[in-house]
Amino acid sequence: MKKLIPTMVVVVILIAGWLYAANHNYFREEEAVQAKLLGVASADIQAITLYEGEGDKSGGGTNANASRAVSTLERKDGIWQMSQPKAYPLNEYSMGSWLDALSGAHQDMVVEESPKDVEKYGLGSTATTLDIKVKDGRELKLVIGKQLPAGDAHYVRVDAGPVVAVGNEAVTNIALTRHSLLDTTPFNMDEANVRTLEWEGEAASWMLKASAQGDTASEHAWTLNGSPIQAEDAISLIGNIKNLTTAEDVRKASELKGAIPRSTLSVEQQVNGQETTTVYRLLTLSSEPDQIWVITPDGEWAYAMDAAALKEAEEFPASIKNASSASSDQKRSSVDSESDTSSTATATSRK
Repeated sequence: MKKLIPTMVVVVILIAGWLYAANHNYFREEEAVQAKLLGVASADIQAITLYEGEGDKSGGGTNANASRAVSTLERKDGIWQMSQPKAYPLNEYSMGSWLDALSGAHQDMVVEESPKDVEKYGLGSTATTLDIKVKDGRELKLVIGKQLPAGDAHYVRVDAGPVVAVGNEAVTNIALTRHSLLDTTPFNMDEANVRTLEWEGEAASWMLKASAQGDTASEHAWTLNGSPIQAEDAISLIGNIKNLTTAEDVRKASELKGAIPRSTLSVEQQVNGQETTTVYRLLTLSSEPDQIWVITPDGEWAYAMDAAALKEAEEFPASIKNASSASSDQKRSSVDSESDTSSTATATSRK
């Protein structure tokens, strides 16, 4: 009996270890690493239709997507374009990352092989849905549902296949909105390339200019209306302008009827030894006084911007002047303080 005790202890330990590993999904994760969600390469994806928002809950099929926001994106001659609802400009980086996420996503485990009720997984009419067309002619339907109770993955289904679990990070990268795929930044410039930035308008006019010396923006000597300014101030201004984004869908510039010219921003850049000048027109509508429309240099697109967001750029010279005045006042105050301290020390010494 005593000889059996060590053997029984080992058996109990092995069983406990196996149960622990099974409960923590060690075995299933090792198998699931090889299971790609779609099984297609990013280069083979030719078109994607994205359905967002609440669908028609009264039925399935076509009716389920009848009242949803629909966006169709297509690859034409190697370039991705949006064809529905309009030919909006796309962010190439976002599109590339999205395609890589779709082709690289894998399933963590199978939740239900042949689901009878997909609504309980959040895979019904309210789910984010992607219809994907592949180069070989196949069409795939990817539906993303709610989170699993553990909160570390989402329920996902491809076509009429099983309901599977896909990790949160993968879902975040593939469940994008139309707006996140659009090019939402109208100003195309780089601090290192900018040579001249000129603002002309009724409220203010100024010119920021860089010297030809230096390879980076911080190495250039900058002037504002002919007076030297710190490189960090110039770089900050350019960065603030180029990073402005719209929170709305862009519009065709031709749709802005009765727009009133407000100001223009001219950008002169030197790229690969070539000088280019682009001009952005800023317009307002009498019905929307707090919104400024930025028209791209090609005159095709209009980006809606909050007027307050562009106010800092418009009032840039005044902010530099105020900062310089504040700095001078601080220095003067410091000198006066040192003078008072010195006088007090001298008087004390005489006593």
